[in-house]
Amino acid sequence: MDRPQYVNWIVREAGVVFEDQQPLNCYRLSYVIDDAILDDWALHIRRHYVPDDELEEDAALNKLTVEEYLRQYVIPQKGEPFGPTARSNDISEILFADLFEFILNYEVPRCKQHNRSGKNESEYGTDIIAYRFFAEGKAPHKNDELVAIEVKALLSSNEAGKVIKDAVTDSKKDEDRVSHTLNYYRKKLRFMGKSTEAEDVARFQQKTEYPYRTSYVGAAISSLPAIEKKVIVGIKGADLELKTDQSVFYVHGADLMSLTHQVFERCIK
Repeated sequence: MDRPQYVNWIVREAGVVFEDQQPLNCYRLSYVIDDAILDDWALHIRRHYVPDDELEEDAALNKLTVEEYLRQYVIPQKGEPFGPTARSNDISEILFADLFEFILNYEVPRCKQHNRSGKNESEYGTDIIAYRFFAEGKAPHKNDELVAIEVKALLSSNEAGKVIKDAVTDSKKDEDRVSHTLNYYRKKLRFMGKSTEAEDVARFQQKTEYPYRTSYVGAAISSLPAIEKKVIVGIKGADLELKTDQSVFYVHGADLMSLTHQVFERCIK
């Protein structure tokens, strides 16, 4: 996917620590209300659900305008049961996928939101997989890296400790479910016509034949406007009991649920 403009708002905050001085990977969503950037962000999100080359045909077959079709069948709506939760989950997962792809330079397949059974229902399995090849030409190498990312969001709260703990706790389950997610993603990408990405994912299903490095990320996001004295209050890093192959990423910003609704209301084209 093309890099969306809002990614420039994701700013690294160095030196942020837990109460026991253990560090974490922290970013702030430092934004201003800019119509052009919000429109671009909304289009980026909409393309995760349905690509451009399918949208007009889908709308026409349902005898609806594109906007009507998106609102009725595709985009979670604020007034629907579980609509706000679906919006929160989706924008958060897409944000972390963008962070890992466009800021940290991993490859991230985009297929989880595509053509799902219900617009307010999330798929099971690892939230995001990201990977990086070591050798040119993507020949299997022991230094290839797979990252399994579990995302937890509290966009209506400025609380940080709980959402970080929940993300880390669920991240520890990914060791069991990542293989199922890889298989599902490979098949879904192939169905979407993304054969090259499907082949990339298939490489990471061959760990016995071609070993690689695996790491796990607990990714949390909430509406904490600012971090006082660069300390996450109410949580110690040691209490998370991180494994050697596990890390924490935290994104925060002001009024993120309100911002989410502003973005999703623009997902109409």
